Amino acid sequence: MALVCRRKAPREAAICITFVWGDNVTRGPHRSSWLTAASIRYRHTVPAMLVTLFAAAAMTGCSSSGDGKAEESPSASTASPTNSPNAEEAQARKDVIAAYRGMNDEEVKAYAKSSLAGSNITKYATGAALRDAKDTVFVNMRNGIVVRGEPKVTATEDDVALSAAGTRATLTVCFDLNTWESIDKKTGESVTPPKQVKRYVITAHLQKQSSEWLVTDEKANKEKTC
Repeated sequence: MALVCRRKAPREAAICITFVWGDNVTRGPHRSSWLTAASIRYRHTVPAMLVTLFAAAAMTGCSSSGDGKAEESPSASTASPTNSPNAEEAQARKDVIAAYRGMNDEEVKAYAKSSLAGSNITKYATGAALRDAKDTVFVNMRNGIVVRGEPKVTATEDDVALSAAGTRATLTVCFDLNTWESIDKKTGESVTPPKQVKRYVITAHLQKQSSEWLVTDEKANKEKTC
């Protein structure tokens, strides 16, 4: 028995053909007399058969693909993009920061003139946060105080903690008052206490209502600088 193998391409399986010379014939030289003239002639025809087989295989391989590129499966398709939980969470963190900044911007405008006229603060604040802003405007108006400049608010997405349901958030910001000063409208002098801490941490809580984030309350920790 003889085993003949041929591989058409580096990544293809080899083609093997087994030839059986006889039921009980051994390949040892001492049993060579067992081979008949017919079997000897058959052995001589094997190389010719292999040449024909290999030539047919080569022609099949050459005609399969002229440019060597594999055809794409018709079932293969590009999946449409979907919003992953991580992407949604990242967007929620950005929205939380944007809501707090929005409230802060509206407070700056209102405190600069001691009036909420034309203010959009209700778009960003509710509950205690909205009441505190209104109270500050009222007290400043009664005392003839305006606030010039604007504070620096520093917050990143890492400063946002979202609830499991994704409808509540806690935001930690660094609040810098060095560029925001209370002024007496009559004298134009600063009424800011001289020993007031001007850079500290504020912790704000926000709630998602419909599709908007609103600041519900905030607490300053003036013992914690940033």
